Amino acid sequence: MIGNIFSKLFGFLIDFLLKLGGLIKDGFQSLMDFLFNCFKWLGQLLSRLFQALIDVLVSFFMVIYELIKGLLYLLYMIGVCAAKLFLILWEVAKLIWAFVVGLTNTFQGIFFVPATSSGHGYCAMMGRVASSLNVLQLDVVAYILLFAIWLFGAFGVIRVYGSLSGAGD
Repeated sequence: MIGNIFSKLFGFLIDFLLKLGGLIKDGFQSLMDFLFNCFKWLGQLLSRLFQALIDVLVSFFMVIYELIKGLLYLLYMIGVCAAKLFLILWEVAKLIWAFVVGLTNTFQGIFFVPATSSGHGYCAMMGRVASSLNVLQLDVVAYILLFAIWLFGAFGVIRVYGSLSGAGD
């Protein structure tokens, strides 16, 4: 009988502890679910708050990035314009140099001294012709006409070149 009483007492205690453990387990699980939901809600709140902050920062830095990109493109275009200007000035310098070389060649041709050596070369023939015209003293007139021909020829070439590139229209 005492064994029966202890058996019922221990059975009651075991059932009580199992139910209490189940309640504690369920309560602990509910507490953990509650804390998990709280942390989840807090994480979502912080995520939304920080996402707005990150969006503002990204927008701000995108504006700065685009501004820097525009400034670098401006510097690039200034460099391209400087290179083009240098090429134009180089071509103008070449044109002026060609004008000077042509002018000096013309003046060199004006002061041509024919050779009167014997032979049948071009220089000898021109020397004979020039020496026979010395009587008329046409040297000055010939020099002026030679310069005028050269000058009108140069202007004609410039006019033709200007009409080809569309600058004369």
